[in-house]
Amino acid sequence: MWRGGYMALSTVDSLQGSVAAIVDQDESTANISTADYSLRLKYLNMAQTEWAELYDWQALYKEYNMNISTSTGNASVLLPTDFRKPASAPKIMVDTTGYEFLITRPQEAGQYLDTDRRVTFLGNYQDSYILRIYGATLASGASIQVPYYASAQSLVSPINVSMCPNPDYLVKRTIAYLWEAREDPRFPGMKNEAETILRNMLEQENVFPEGSAFDRVKTSDESRYGFRIGKD
Repeated sequence: MWRGGYMALSTVDSLQGSVAAIVDQDESTANISTADYSLRLKYLNMAQTEWAELYDWQALYKEYNMNISTSTGNASVLLPTDFRKPASAPKIMVDTTGYEFLITRPQEAGQYLDTDRRVTFLGNYQDSYILRIYGATLASGASIQVPYYASAQSLVSPINVSMCPNPDYLVKRTIAYLWEAREDPRFPGMKNEAETILRNMLEQENVFPEGSAFDRVKTSDESRYGFRIGKD
């Protein structure tokens, strides 16, 4: 979460130049063939996917906010195309009061009453995801907030910027892919360097600044009921 000390974010073209500087001893992207540029872009996306799927990174945290246009019960809400998984319980306005709705599995519907405020997430990456809301009739204009973790957007254009906060990982993992494909004996060492960077990112993600709400262990009341020291 706390990302002090990371390198500045880089464009695809800049990442390609960094890869070329090591692989070709020439950092100019103008001298990279179209075929090599395309292959290395594929490896950059593979490296980004490895990073994105390892952990629930704060860099991928988003909040989707919308308003119901008409009064409805058991509403279905189409989620953003980059939705990957819920980050926490959706917050939904019911009769001017906001509630956190319990996340449940569709196959467990029989365990709940019709009046239980709950939601299920349906669908998949190919067909899109839908939020299904149960146990409340939502008035027109009712707000819905869905905290979620997004999928990392594919790198396509030379000006695209990766969501990975440390581009050095993408560079070294891409080179490792490239050298592995060439059966270059240097690839294990480069892969180890990339994995070290990835481990450091993971450790840094869980280092919080002093004075934050996360720099101490929460009590059971705080964790279970939202009790706040000094507030309640």
